[in-house]
Amino acid sequence: MIYDEECDKYVKITYEAAKTAAGIGGGEGKVGETPTLSTPDGGSEKYNPAEDLIVVARPFIEHAMLSAVLAVAGSDTGATCFGPSDMQLSANTSVKTIEGHYTGHFKAVVAKPQNVRVLRDVMANGYRAGGNAKFFAPDGNLTNAKEAIMKRLAFEDDDGDVYPASLLAFPMKREQYEGRCSTVMSLTSRLLPWEVQSGTHDSFPGGEAGYKAYNTLLSLQQIHFGEDLRASENMDYISQGSTNNALCFLGPHRLYDSLKKDYVNLVPGQGHWGPDARPGDARWRRGEAVSMMTARESLSSFEAKVAYVA
Repeated sequence: MIYDEECDKYVKITYEAAKTAAGIGGGEGKVGETPTLSTPDGGSEKYNPAEDLIVVARPFIEHAMLSAVLAVAGSDTGATCFGPSDMQLSANTSVKTIEGHYTGHFKAVVAKPQNVRVLRDVMANGYRAGGNAKFFAPDGNLTNAKEAIMKRLAFEDDDGDVYPASLLAFPMKREQYEGRCSTVMSLTSRLLPWEVQSGTHDSFPGGEAGYKAYNTLLSLQQIHFGEDLRASENMDYISQGSTNNALCFLGPHRLYDSLKKDYVNLVPGQGHWGPDARPGDARWRRGEAVSMMTARESLSSFEAKVAYVA
């Protein structure tokens, strides 16, 4: 079970639905019944549905964020300069009033830039897209999913109340998950820092072989189309193009407990929103609630109770 921000509740994802969305099967636009995946020892094996896993990724979660400016007080940082000012008065006889017009020149001057820092994304101010539990390829046709990804990134199919899909699915060998599965994976040709030396996508589900198979069908490199590379390299606050996310961190999710017969086992997340996600979180992320705690406690649903039991 994962958190669906648009519904503000937990949603159960079945293995069969994820397997279909991964394009495993026969037909056009699919990777086949048994795609080849890399193993941790450098070899390769065929996907085995009886033993292997499916990884669900939600890479394009997007919110409107607020930023803040932090500065050291005092003249050492800078000052606001006042230039020549002018005030003129005139009488308007048609309406029997006296009008005044003031002109001033002001300029904020920063003398020591190192005393000023822009804090980006300190608070969420609204949800845009990417946080639901709908697959880009619910029928398994990855060719259609490729087009759906581009429409999502360009917001071509944004109808206001109907949001585009958010989820991708990939097969993974169980040995990779239990051995070398990292808490973060890269969806595109850009490698993680610890993968640069080997030059292979060790973190991607299915390794290098899995990445090549899905990159061919999904054209994953298209995620970075239109990006301002110079702004990204310099970490500029404002860029002249899009900046689409290609990194997926381990997100919070709940697993079924066969003894308690319930989804109460929480696997903490490693991403930006912290270790857990619960019903009510959508309210404070959109600015509708004062705090996270009050938003969560206002819900008395089954999902909220399950969250607090865990």
